[in-house]
Amino acid sequence: MRPHTENKLTGTEDIKMQCGIFQGDSLSPLLFCICLIPPTEQLNRLNTGYEEHIKKTKISHVLYMDDLKLTAKSKEELQKQIQTVKIFSDDIQMEFGLEKCAKIAFKRGKLVHSQNLVIDIKREIQELGQGKTYK
Repeated sequence: MRPHTENKLTGTEDIKMQCGIFQGDSLSPLLFCICLIPPTEQLNRLNTGYEEHIKKTKISHVLYMDDLKLTAKSKEELQKQIQTVKIFSDDIQMEFGLEKCAKIAFKRGKLVHSQNLVIDIKREIQELGQGKTYK
């Protein structure tokens, strides 16, 4: 770490984090949302998602408490969004709970089955209902 003090850099030893904020902590949702400001801006720049009819704005994602929901009009758009989130999370070494991730696809308001989304060689996001229970 190299903090600035009186117009000069000051060095310190490596600072090791022992633990982060626990999920039940009241700061957890706020810090999660603050941490997701950069990927939110990146997702907005992709110009993907569903267009809201009145104001003509696109909605590509929603943050709620400690959840990130991505919405896209096609598999290709969703893959771009996931790749954007993956690159960001890899850069800051933030882990997403992929075991809790799922995808679901609708076509003209009807549920359709589709393939899992591959994130990288070791990980993929399963379609909702493939051996998992969600509330």
